[in-house]
This record gives sequence, structure tokens and C-alpha cells, in this order.
Amino acid sequence: MKNEPIRDEFLQKRKVRQKKARKRRLIISFIALIIALVITALTLCLTVFFPIAKINASGSKIYTDEQIIANSGIKLGDNIFTFNSRRAVDLLKAKLPFIEKVEFSRKLPDTLNIKVTDAKAHFCVLQNGEYFNVSKAGWVLEKVAEKQSDIFEIKLNGVKCTVGSKIVFEDKKSEEMLNNIISLLQENNLKINYVDITNKITVKVGVENRFDVNFGTENYLENKVKHLKTMIENMKPEASGSINLSVWNEQNPEGTFVKNHTN
Repeated sequence: MKNEPIRDEFLQKRKVRQKKARKRRLIISFIALIIALVITALTLCLTVFFPIAKINASGSKIYTDEQIIANSGIKLGDNIFTFNSRRAVDLLKAKLPFIEKVEFSRKLPDTLNIKVTDAKAHFCVLQNGEYFNVSKAGWVLEKVAEKQSDIFEIKLNGVKCTVGSKIVFEDKKSEEMLNNIISLLQENNLKINYVDITNKITVKVGVENRFDVNFGTENYLENKVKHLKTMIENMKPEASGSINLSVWNEQNPEGTFVKNHTN
């Protein structure tokens, strides 16, 4: 009989544990049900609900809204949340090269807005007797017969231009040098006419529609550009000719100028 109270206590504790276990199972089942319902709701929203019923386009002065919508690859009925935006951007830039930037916004429940920003020609490249105009972001915009007067030309080997694609530089070193030269000239407010790095030990540029400049190698390039700016600022407005900074160094910070015979 002495074991009876112990047995009763044991049974009572077991019942408490079983009750707690059932409660935990109910809570877990309830949470699992809620998660399942949420997942189902999200799946329906992303597949069945919110089909696109209207597409608007704006922002371009080059292409019509209809052209933008037609070339985006987005169709009525596509889901407003899960349509392939990356593919749409790639299609637009490939088919309508003068589009620089694409932004999407949604007006629930069924309207998709496409806003684009037009690109501008920044420089050109002569390839196989034809000029290719390229945006500042490096996108090849168009092929033309003659160079535009308001953009500069880059001259270097190993460049491939295809309209609707990024300009391709076979030599990354040349690309880095080119970007550095352009950046330095622009930072110093010098108008660029051309940049010629077909020969890396004789880098040449044309600036201000008046000067042909020989930088030599890219050594001390930042200082050479600053020196060039100072030289031009100290010349008469009508001066034009050739400037040689190829031997500029810290021990010999000098440049030479040979004016055109017409001046």
C-alpha cells in the first residue's frame, strides 16, 4: 500500500506531461496551418491574382509610348509582380538603343508603368569606315556615315561596336587608360575633340577645337593634364597649334607649344 501514493503521483505527472505535449502539438499544427495558408495566398497572388490589364509608357522623346510597350516583351495578363523585368530591360535596350534607363512602377491592382530615360551620344568610334555613336554608359546607339560635331572621337585598337550592345574593348588596359584620360580632361573642364591611344607610348588628344596634344606615356598623366590646362589659360583665345607634354616629369615639369602657321 505504501507504493500506491507514489504510483498516483507518477500517473498524475504523466497526465500533465501528456496534456502539455498535446497542447504543443496543437500549437505546432496551428502554426503550420497558418504558414500553409500564407504560402497559398502568396502563391495565388503571384500566379493567379494581379494580372496586368494596362501598360503605360513615358519619358522618351525619341520613341513612342507604343514602341516602348511593344518592344518590352511584357504582355497583358502577365503577373504584375513576377513579370521578367530584367528581360524587359535587355529587350528594350537591344531593340531601342537610345534608351539609357528603364524604371517600373505598379498601380494596383492591374496597371504597370514603364518610365524610360533617353541616352545621348557621348563619343564615337570609327570602325570599318563607319562611325558608331556611343553613350556615356558605353552603349552603342547607332551607326552613322559622318562624325557628329558635338561629340568626340576615340581612336584605339581592339574595339568592337554593335548597335544595341555594350561597346567591347579587347584590351582592358586600353579601356582603363581611355576612361582615365577622359575623366581627367573633363575634371579640368577641357573640351575633348579626340583621344588617340592607338600607341600607348604616344598618347594624343585634341582639345578646345584648337590644340593637338602629345602626352607621351600615361606616366604623370594627372599632372600633365593640369599643366595643359594652365598653358591654355595663359594663351590668347585665338591661339591654336601643337602642345608637347611627352617629356614632362617632376624634375622637368615643362611643355612646349608650336602654334599653327595660320595664327
